[in-house]
Amino acid sequence: MSVRHIVVRTIVAIGVSFAASAALAHHSFAPHFDAAKPVSISGKVTEFEARNPHSYVHIAALDENGRTQEYVCESHGVTQLTRNGLTPAMLKAGTTIRVTGSLSRHSAHMCFFDSVEFADGRKLSVNGPTGPRPVPTLAPRKDIFGTWLLAPLRNPSTSGPQPMMQFLTPAGEKAVAAYDPFKDDPTFRCDPVAIRRVWGAPGTPLEIVHDGNDVVLHHEWMDVRRVIHMNMKDHPKNGARSSLGHSIGHMDGDTLVVETANYSAGVLNQYVETAGQPTKGLLHSAALTSVERLHLDADGQRLVVEIDLTDPEFFKQTFARSTSEYAPSDLKIEPFNCSREGVTGTVKK
Repeated sequence: MSVRHIVVRTIVAIGVSFAASAALAHHSFAPHFDAAKPVSISGKVTEFEARNPHSYVHIAALDENGRTQEYVCESHGVTQLTRNGLTPAMLKAGTTIRVTGSLSRHSAHMCFFDSVEFADGRKLSVNGPTGPRPVPTLAPRKDIFGTWLLAPLRNPSTSGPQPMMQFLTPAGEKAVAAYDPFKDDPTFRCDPVAIRRVWGAPGTPLEIVHDGNDVVLHHEWMDVRRVIHMNMKDHPKNGARSSLGHSIGHMDGDTLVVETANYSAGVLNQYVETAGQPTKGLLHSAALTSVERLHLDADGQRLVVEIDLTDPEFFKQTFARSTSEYAPSDLKIEPFNCSREGVTGTVKK
C-alpha cells in the first residue's frame, strides 16, 4: 500500500482538464492543487469526513521511503458524492482503496481525488458514471419556477471577460492587497460569497418558489435562502448588511428582475490567477449593487440568469454582464450543513 507520483506525460495531458473541472464544484482548483503532479495513493481508510462543502478521506499508506504516512485527500461535498454513487458507507475505516488525483500545493501528504478504486476492482469517479446519463422525464417548464441545476456551457470558451483587476480604484487596490486568499476565503467560514458565486455552484440544485407575495431563491449551496421582496420599491435605509444583501424584485413581462443592495464589503472572486503573479482575490465594497434578470428559454428549456454588477467605490467601470443557464431538475434539495474549514482541511473543534 503506497503512494506514487505519476509523471507519465500522456496521463498528465488526459487528466489536467478533467481534474480541474471536477474541483470547481466548491473552490478554484489551481491555487490548491497541481494537475501537473498526478498521484496514486493505495492504503486503508482511517477516517472519512463526510462533510460539505468538501469531503476528506484519510488514508494510511506507505510513502516512497517505505514509511507509513497519513494522506488526506479532498473531494466534492458529501451530498454531491452520494448523488454520484460514492457514499460514506463505502469509505468506512479499514476499507482498502486506491485514489487517484492531483497533488496539493500546500502539503506533500494531501491531494484532490477524482476517482476511487476498491479491492474488488470497482472504480468510481467522484463525478458519477461516465458516458451519457439518463435525462429525467419532466413536464416542460412554462415559467422560471421549479428546481434547476447549472447546465454545461453550450459554447465553452476561455476567452470571456477577464477579472476586473485592471479597473480597480485606489480603494479597491488597497482592499485586494489586504486580502490573503489562503486565509481569508469566505467559504472557509461557510459564507456563500456573494450572489455570483452562489449562482455558479455546480452540482447543487436550486429552486425558485412563491412565498406569499414574495419570491424565494433557495440554493442547496450553503443553504442559501434569498427572499425577493416583490412589494417593496426601496431597500431599507440603514438596514442590515450581508454578503447576499437585500433584494427587491418586479416582473418585466416574463422576466424576474432582482435588484440587490445593502451588501457588506466582501469577495467577488476568492481566487484570481494571473500568469507570473501571486494568487489574489477580487474584493467589492459595501457600495456594490447588482441586477439579476431571470427568464425561461422555453424552446431550450433553460433558466437563463443574467447578472450586472456595479461598484463605483472599488471599480472604475461596471462589470461585463455574466450569463448562466440552468436545466430543469428532479433533484431534491438536501441540507448543506456547511463545516468550517481551512486550506488543509476541516477546522475541528
